[in-house]
Formats: sequence, C-alpha cells, structure tokens
Amino acid sequence: MSNVSTEQKLRLVQQVRSRYSEDQLDLTNRERILYGRSSFRSAEGPWAEQYPYPEDAPRPSLFKIRLLLALVLFGAVIAMDTSGINVAGITAETIFEAISVDYEDTIDQWIDAAGGL
Repeated sequence: MSNVSTEQKLRLVQQVRSRYSEDQLDLTNRERILYGRSSFRSAEGPWAEQYPYPEDAPRPSLFKIRLLLALVLFGAVIAMDTSGINVAGITAETIFEAISVDYEDTIDQWIDAAGGL
C-alpha cells in the first residue's frame, strides 16, 4: 500500500464512510418499518438533517419510586403495630396474617385445574 497516493486513500475512506452511512440508513428504515421504531442510534450521517435525532430524555426507571413506596408501606405497618392503630378496620395483625397465609394448596389446585384443560 506504499504506492497508493494520499488522494486515493482519501477517496477510499470517503467511499467506506459513504457506504457505512447508507447501510445505517437502510437498517434504520427497516427497523422503522418492521418494529415501528422512530428513534435513531446516532445523529451522524447524511440523513441527520432529514431525520433529526430526537432530544427526548430516556424514560426514567420506576424502581426508585416503587422501592420508596414499599419502604413507606413497611414503615406504616410497623407504626400500626407498635401504636395499635386501625386503618379502615384493618389492624397490623390482619396484615401479618394475610402475608403469612400459605397459598401452596391453592396454587396446586390451580395447576391441577389448568392441566385438565
């Protein structure tokens, strides 16, 4: 490759980049047709002006909110137990009983009933 001029190397690089951009555009169009995707992997390439990259932030995870809610509910049950508070006629003992119920027999019945279908 020592006898290849700089101009030829530059044209080769441009051709490879152009082909890569075309392949990415084709892939993006296929994804949009098949899967209904409207976002693109990157904002690079000749189609970036035609199809601008969406500036939407990624959807936040609800894990932190669910964890916080679980901790608040756990704290509320502990507070109900220590202070003897009833909420709408439900005591902490009622909640503990509902949590400790063994559902294995019920699940076995459901499985047996589903096997008979």
